[in-house]
Amino acid sequence: MNFVSTKIDVGDGVNGVVEGDLTLHGVTRPVSLVVTFNGVGGDIIPFVTRTGFSATTTVKRSDFGVIQYPGLVGDDLVLRIEAEFTKRIL
Repeated sequence: MNFVSTKIDVGDGVNGVVEGDLTLHGVTRPVSLVVTFNGVGGDIIPFVTRTGFSATTTVKRSDFGVIQYPGLVGDDLVLRIEAEFTKRIL
């Protein structure tokens, strides 16, 4: 699975949308991720700042050619991404 962003809408600064191309199972489709800025703050380690984001989207497995086990596995695939970035000031 690979995602390449093509557009970022920062929205209100807390909730926004990142659009891009998702490749899954060799098939690429455009998707939109709903992104939430979780905050920024200091760490217990001196001179370290952490910034967090969450993102979600739902895609259909069949749109990407993943059709195995249709009676056992649903077609909707929920993607949840949690990301944290660390900045060190030296």
